[in-house]
Amino acid sequence: MPVLIGVGLSCAPADPGRSTGGTKGSGGSDATGSGGSGGSSTGTGGATTGTGGATTGTGGATTGTGGATTGTGGATTGTGGATTGTGGATTGTGGATTGTGGATTGTGGATTGTGGAAGTTTGTGGAAGATTGTGGAAGATTGTGGTAGTGAAGKGGAAGSGGSAGGTSVDAGGPIIDVAKGLNGLMLLGPCLQDTEASVCATAKGACPPANTADRALSGGITSDKMVTIGGTMGTPYTVTLHIQGEVESKQYGGMDQNQTAQSPKADGFCVGGTPTTADAYNVYMIRVTNPGAAKTDYFLNSLQPPGTPNHTTYGIDYTAKIPVQGGAQIRLVAADSNCSMIKNCGPQVSGTTCLAPITMTGIEPEAISLNPTFNFTTPYNGQWVVMTVKDVTSP
Repeated sequence: MPVLIGVGLSCAPADPGRSTGGTKGSGGSDATGSGGSGGSSTGTGGATTGTGGATTGTGGATTGTGGATTGTGGATTGTGGATTGTGGATTGTGGATTGTGGATTGTGGATTGTGGAAGTTTGTGGAAGATTGTGGAAGATTGTGGTAGTGAAGKGGAAGSGGSAGGTSVDAGGPIIDVAKGLNGLMLLGPCLQDTEASVCATAKGACPPANTADRALSGGITSDKMVTIGGTMGTPYTVTLHIQGEVESKQYGGMDQNQTAQSPKADGFCVGGTPTTADAYNVYMIRVTNPGAAKTDYFLNSLQPPGTPNHTTYGIDYTAKIPVQGGAQIRLVAADSNCSMIKNCGPQVSGTTCLAPITMTGIEPEAISLNPTFNFTTPYNGQWVVMTVKDVTSP
């Protein structure tokens, strides 16, 4: 950058105490000081005290206020660090073309000048020229009296931090299996409220709710109805592996059965899709998955025809099944009895006038037991039940 030599113009005779831009830089050392010589040894408008170079920094006292009436140290014509040079501003020239330490327009204590005020750390650009004559206070560390006002170039703002990865976290941290922790140990119960026959009981008190023709899986009495939200990252696909155990009656759904040969108490009732048949009124056990922005998919847990039959029998079920879900999916788990009349836990043989062979399941998952402390897995339950344990969760 070229160095501009400040020349102070004055009609008064030379006076050792009023050198205007000279080498002594007394810059206002007496009552008539000219507000700092703008770049002199001791009053370099940006010296240590930045007071226009004078001992008291009056910047030109009575007659030379470092940009008095016509030059208020940072006024319109010589802000030396205003818009063009705020001590590290965009151009960082602190005393640029219009404020070069006592130039014709007077920076650094000249008649109209601001003593090259800017370039300061604070970039006040000639705020000095005031009563205390701080015109030239700028120039600070690197700008001397506005000679060039070369304040260090301002640094740009720190770079903005990058945005977080796409997707919304539904469940922060933890192992991936935790995205389905709401399903772990979950139970669907169909308790007998009143025996109506040796092998049949009522599941509702009073009148049974009417059939739901719009959604047959929800017809009649709802004995269990639970909602779980899958964790993980919204919309991310996961595959949840469940261990399903319990004691239920059989039902037909017309979907895709996983296994039609396994026998009680290891029967496999998992069925993908379909709709509960209206040919009988046996109970429905269902997992309904609704992924974000998608239609529902139903999975049934007691599709046992075959090997079961639509009669007054119950079966032990024990199998694993995989259910695809997405992060944020809503999982509804339902046990429903369309006619509010349920087969009691009497086993896979028709009992007639007695409850012949109640089922007590063995090999129940320890987690299922610990997560359901009020349910007695060691004795036959008076009704029907399903419990699930999350065994694994994977994601492509």
